[in-house]
Amino acid sequence: MSKIKVVLVDDHKLFRDGLKSLLLSNQDIEVVGEFGNAKDLIHQMDKLKTEIIITDISMPGMNGIELTQYVGKAFPEIKMIILSMHINKDFILSAMEAGAKAYLPKDIAGKELIEAIYEVNQGREYFNTLVSNIIMRSLMKKNQDNKGQNELTNRETEVLILVANGLMNKEVANKLHISVRTVDCHKNNIMSKLKLNTTAELVKYAIRNHLIEI
Repeated sequence: MSKIKVVLVDDHKLFRDGLKSLLLSNQDIEVVGEFGNAKDLIHQMDKLKTEIIITDISMPGMNGIELTQYVGKAFPEIKMIILSMHINKDFILSAMEAGAKAYLPKDIAGKELIEAIYEVNQGREYFNTLVSNIIMRSLMKKNQDNKGQNELTNRETEVLILVANGLMNKEVANKLHISVRTVDCHKNNIMSKLKLNTTAELVKYAIRNHLIEI
């Protein structure tokens, strides 16, 4: 069986050396290249024969998520694994959207990284328990937001958008040809359905759900 060919991209040489040593201790894996930044990797991409790239996120110049997007478009057959100290929802979801097949914290056990490489090489995604829980909580929050939004009437959605865009109640009333009292009623219903307490929270909700642009 041919070895799984892997490239490492991380701006910390000491970390790269440790990672390389770990991977080379496995008879199924071959490290065919290592780079301190994405730019140097890209200059050599046509020459490299690799199946997997393991990259950090925070690097000078192009970051790991941007690199993942680039590789996905230019070399779609190559699979991306992100190994990062940034374990939060925004980074994880951005990496997934960019096309990463695995996202792992840098402090994981070596055997778990090896397992991730095997899984990704077989065309599967790999997220450990910590990352999976973050993804799950984010999806549950999104579903709750969508549920609340779906419960809004068309008129309530109109009021929500206008208020989020900074219109006062009287201005909303004039624009929709309804009374100020009716606007107040709609706002109260919106706040109740979406479980919001302030206008600031309403604005954040509208931005997060792409109802308004900033």
